[in-house]
Amino acid sequence: MDDSILIASSKRGIEDRLSITAEFYTLNNTQANSAKYILLSSEQFSQTIVFDLSPSPLITSHTLTLKALALSTSFRFLGVWFNLSASSRFVHNQTVSMVKDMAALLSPKKLLAQHVAYLYNIVLLPRLEFRLQSTLFAESTINRMVSPMLSLIRQKAGLASVTPLSTLFTMLPFSIQQAFGRFLSSHVASWQKIFSHPSYKLFANYMITYLQGLLDCDACPSTIDLEPWSHTFSLRTHSLFNSLLFSSRLNITWSLLF
Repeated sequence: MDDSILIASSKRGIEDRLSITAEFYTLNNTQANSAKYILLSSEQFSQTIVFDLSPSPLITSHTLTLKALALSTSFRFLGVWFNLSASSRFVHNQTVSMVKDMAALLSPKKLLAQHVAYLYNIVLLPRLEFRLQSTLFAESTINRMVSPMLSLIRQKAGLASVTPLSTLFTMLPFSIQQAFGRFLSSHVASWQKIFSHPSYKLFANYMITYLQGLLDCDACPSTIDLEPWSHTFSLRTHSLFNSLLFSSRLNITWSLLF
């Protein structure tokens, strides 16, 4: 059967949900492999946790022992990777690996620069965009990520390795998309949808209030200069903050109604 996700604000809450789940499995003659259970907690546990399930004739084992993942360990949720320490290292390494793998695959092939540019635009960038939908890196970081593919395009085109990126982006036969601009546009569009859709109003208000708390500022984050906070460690992986900051550097203004 499909994976189940149990969420609670306390150990007792998880125990209640585990009890209900165990009874459900018994009633439906279903077996679950508890060895595959993954426990996530905002608190750092150094030992295994014993969960006491509610007494019930439908539950054969009334204890369940699990160990929480370390805060720095990444996990997959709804196809996207996260970790509770808000570190982007895992996603960064994934994207770097994807670019290097494609460059290594295409390098020995007898392809024209236009062919490699097409695969870069149509195949690689959409995959990276999906992988980075919850993480927005700085332009310099993105450029380093995709540099193996851009170097390959230079090589296939017979250009010097020091050919500026601006030259590649403006050469008509290649029509190479600018990765950072694409990813920033995707994040801005996602946030604009959140702030404009009535169903997301509560979440939008929460995100603005939460960001105001991090900035220790009562003003709307879209109306102030965010550069003084650009090197704040706790904000380096904050998607909304980075979307606002990087947009402002391109003179893109936001109008947030909340």
